[in-house]
Amino acid sequence: MERRQMILVFAVLLLLSFLGAITLPKASAQTEVVPCIDPRGCPDLTVDKNRLRQWYPVKATFSEDHCSVVEGFTKPGTRRLLLFIYNTPNLGPGDLVIGNPSEHPEWFVFSPCHQHYHFKEYADYRLWTPEGYDMWVNLRSQADPNVVSQDLLNEHPEVQKHLVKGAKLGFCAVDVHPAPIHGQPLEPPKYTDCLANQGVSVGWADEYYFLLDGQWIDVTEMKAGTYVLEAEANAHHLFQEADYSNNASAVAVTVPPAAP
Repeated sequence: MERRQMILVFAVLLLLSFLGAITLPKASAQTEVVPCIDPRGCPDLTVDKNRLRQWYPVKATFSEDHCSVVEGFTKPGTRRLLLFIYNTPNLGPGDLVIGNPSEHPEWFVFSPCHQHYHFKEYADYRLWTPEGYDMWVNLRSQADPNVVSQDLLNEHPEVQKHLVKGAKLGFCAVDVHPAPIHGQPLEPPKYTDCLANQGVSVGWADEYYFLLDGQWIDVTEMKAGTYVLEAEANAHHLFQEADYSNNASAVAVTVPPAAP
């Protein structure tokens, strides 16, 4: 009798939830992965290659207490940096819905230096030798398209030794630039508040401009020459996506000689 009563109570609660009388807890709360919750489908993040081509070699001097030093983007002193733009269109059928960073400690960590939240994982920036990049493309073509890149690199140190990594930490994903999908009307931007409502709408792109802290790869120790700059969105699969195989773009870049 007690078991039948429990089943009846649960059925009533479920019915009330459908009628809007009460709200049952969401199963996705506190998940380690930002879930796909748009009823139209999951987001599909890519990297705009044309924007990535806008790279700039510069010199900059950093103090020991500069946020870029404190957070591991570079070292103190005068450094050579390769700056670039990182633009991530959402070409999927559904929005990337993130929400308020303060409500999701499983996805974000607070930065005392910058005084705002950073994603625990957001993007990977890699600077390859041409030979190393060819090895990487060949390796990826044979691997599971859903494999996390860093896991694959860890299994192949012979490939990993051909690259230098950037250390950028993402802090906000919002609708910045229109990225219309052919044949679909462009929706108005929905996500415009880094503090309260993050996300990327279908047909829109988030963008990190090259003047932002850490939006570079430190090339101080590298020889002059031609390299391949690769940027991969959602490299650690923090965001649930429709397709992980199209998350990276790469362009040729030139590291100039160090000034005497």
